Amino acid sequence: MLPRFSTLILLVAVVFAPLKATSNVLPRQEDTSDSADAADSARPPPSSTNEYDYVIVGGGAAGSVLASRLTEDRKITVLLIEGGPDNTGKLEGVVPYIYQRTFMSDWDYNYTLTAQPGFNNRITPYFRGHVLGGSTSINGMTYTRGPAADWNKIADYLGDQSWNWNNMQPYFKKNEQFIPGVSPSNRYLASAHGTSGPIGVSESQINAWLYQPTLDAAQQSGVWAYNRDGNTGNPIGISWQQFAIKNGERSSAATGYLNQQVRARSNLKILVNSRVSRVLKASSPGPQPKFSQVEYKTGNGPVVLATAKKDIILSAGTIDTPTLLQRSGIGATADLTGAGITPVVNIPAVGKNFVDHVGIPAPWSVNSTLTDDEIDRNTTLFNELLAEWNQSRTGRLTTTNLGHIQWSRLPSNATIFQQYPDPQGGHADAPHWEALLANKWTSLTPRPATGNWVGMTHFVMSPMSRGDVKINPADPNGPPLINSGSLSHPFDIFVLRYAIRQTARFFTAPAWQAFNAQPAFDASILTSDAALDNFIRSNSFGGAHGVATAKIGKANSPAGTDVVGPNFRIKGIRGVRIVDASVIPFSPSGHSMVPVYVFAEKAADIIKA
Repeated sequence: MLPRFSTLILLVAVVFAPLKATSNVLPRQEDTSDSADAADSARPPPSSTNEYDYVIVGGGAAGSVLASRLTEDRKITVLLIEGGPDNTGKLEGVVPYIYQRTFMSDWDYNYTLTAQPGFNNRITPYFRGHVLGGSTSINGMTYTRGPAADWNKIADYLGDQSWNWNNMQPYFKKNEQFIPGVSPSNRYLASAHGTSGPIGVSESQINAWLYQPTLDAAQQSGVWAYNRDGNTGNPIGISWQQFAIKNGERSSAATGYLNQQVRARSNLKILVNSRVSRVLKASSPGPQPKFSQVEYKTGNGPVVLATAKKDIILSAGTIDTPTLLQRSGIGATADLTGAGITPVVNIPAVGKNFVDHVGIPAPWSVNSTLTDDEIDRNTTLFNELLAEWNQSRTGRLTTTNLGHIQWSRLPSNATIFQQYPDPQGGHADAPHWEALLANKWTSLTPRPATGNWVGMTHFVMSPMSRGDVKINPADPNGPPLINSGSLSHPFDIFVLRYAIRQTARFFTAPAWQAFNAQPAFDASILTSDAALDNFIRSNSFGGAHGVATAKIGKANSPAGTDVVGPNFRIKGIRGVRIVDASVIPFSPSGHSMVPVYVFAEKAADIIKA
């Protein structure tokens, strides 16, 4: 797979990845809680004829939630089909610090974006989980709900106030088991969090040297005010970062929603290493075509059909849900015929409206020898830390190299607002950009052989650029064409330009003077819009938080503007629902994992009603 990327792009994984680890892991007992009675004798076994009430395609965040929640009713049978392997057997999938080593592995689809003009025509990786748990099994575990404004916007858009911030609180708490650990109470607001959900959530349990100067410099520079808890509806400011980490291990959809007790349910069948190629139209009367079967292969086995007596539920994600529909003849007619696919149903919005965050790293050198660069360079040190983690699930490997998370808005008098309206609607709680400060080098260029670094990565949280996702006409069954449209809108590059200048101001604060903080890039670009724009376009990457390629809309919305209605059913056909990131109608002003979880929790209730 490596020759598919340029040398520069390969460094995304190489630079971010630490030294290779031993594969010896001491397993911990997984959470086996199950809200339904495992001994319920009324539960029927899955049908031997490969018929189920629900067939769920994709075992990621949404698919795992649905499989777990729907089978709480033991009379309901579910087949969950996951394209990748089970989420066991990889140290990198368990130990938080080394999560980047899952990138470009067999747990990653190894997709790329098409050459993006906004990236100076570079081709960059687009990480997607190819494993049970989906991207929750490989991502950076950042746990963010987004601002209240996001959810209120969705509620207004759908004309349904059950989606607003206040009314979604039960779903947020249903998903979460917040674990304070050793964190002082002034680092979180306990009343905002769930305590018994499937996903463990915690803050860093170590005391890295980086944490105090970060907080001090935020105050001294005035760039960020302290925010006790960024998951309370207003993330603006600097907060302690919350992670999907439980007892020193990754907490994913697979370990949380599909724990061993859930997997033991006889009304749930899980297939891994199984790729669904199409959903198939049934021969049935009615004005709308009905789809009731999926076509799949497990490994190199034969093609198999599975039948859904109630619904097929597509949870394959922002990239694979629209391309599965397109291969099935569902989508924009021009896209289908151009790829040699016979159109079955014309739904123009399939694969359109793709929107994603864009990230740009800009590291700084420091004179501290306590950065995590030492872990990545020193095999002996890494193995000592791994032994500690293996023994007690403690130490520096129990978290990533991040401790805080920063969210910001453009000033209200920013010149860009003279040309374009605020995509956040002027809401004071809705950020335009995010900054993540890492205790190590983070960049698309190789880490220098010597020196110590802190990595500052900036993300656009309110992107106005749009793209699309299509099957490849040259190979409809192969990797799709993912055109993110990144940085095609002037607003997005304005945001990143402003963000980099603000973080440079942050690094000039007195707290950093003792560490002799200096930019690893040419500081002269900070005073030239053209030079800074070129730096951004030459070093940015897709944020892998894409949404909206099969977006939800009102039941009576204009034809062709969306794909599913409020009940998650695809408009214009019968028998198929979509529940995953592709239905989220707007880019979340935060990382996309939690929104997908709570969309799926709400969808499960709608489906069961």
